[in-house]
Amino acid sequence: MTEIKGKIAFIGSGNMARAIIGGLVRAGFPGDRILVVNPGNPASMEAVRQEYGAVPSNPESLAGAEVIVIAVKPQSFPEAAANYRAFANPKALFISIMAGLSNAAVEDAFGGVRTVRVMPNIALAAGCGASGYAPGKYATEADAAVAQAIFSAAGLAVRVPEDRINDVTALSGSGAAYIYLLVEAMRDAAVEEGMDPAAAAALAGQTLIGAAKQLERENLAPEALRKRITSKNGTTEAAIEKMTESGFFEAVQAGYRANKARSRQLSDELCKKYERG
Repeated sequence: MTEIKGKIAFIGSGNMARAIIGGLVRAGFPGDRILVVNPGNPASMEAVRQEYGAVPSNPESLAGAEVIVIAVKPQSFPEAAANYRAFANPKALFISIMAGLSNAAVEDAFGGVRTVRVMPNIALAAGCGASGYAPGKYATEADAAVAQAIFSAAGLAVRVPEDRINDVTALSGSGAAYIYLLVEAMRDAAVEEGMDPAAAAALAGQTLIGAAKQLERENLAPEALRKRITSKNGTTEAAIEKMTESGFFEAVQAGYRANKARSRQLSDELCKKYERG
């Protein structure tokens, strides 16, 4: 973590904050340089301390942070900004993982600070996250490098324009749920045909893990790997043809678009409340 010389403070200590902290510590960032500020939940701060060596801290500690990660629910942001604005280091880089809230909302709330907006996903907790990040109006290339370092510590981090964050939400932010749904459907199909539920769940889950690892290791397009195991007139071809006839691609694409539309709607609602003007 050569990009970060000082301390990183987290406002909030929920599941996503803990996943990011875990990634940082596993990548070698010292736990005692990670501050966790969440006065309303001391038990959660203590859990992070025990697990990762992070330091439960009071709001005044934000004055000494080089990076401040805002990891509260979007609906809680106005209260958090009001509570912490007076303590936060105005020269810090502010990283927001709040869904729906723009860089401009954070810039305004903390007085023209440098910001990077990030859409992470829950797989950060397993060290296999997929995050999109967008620097704000005042952010520098060095700030973008800091965000890249933090979120690539626990997976993949990809820079995108801020107007593409809703696409990141629809693709990777929520994408794990789509994959779990596929595994659920595979498991249930086997059980309905008489297979033992435990065996069906284990095989469906391991199939997902194996396919993902092969996709990563071979670095080929998914269609290339699919065609490799789809023999002409074979069982896999029969299954794929039936899935395609039943609208598999259309269903996935419709879900993606619905996610993106809802993400845009929520963002518009929140930004009307919190942004300038």
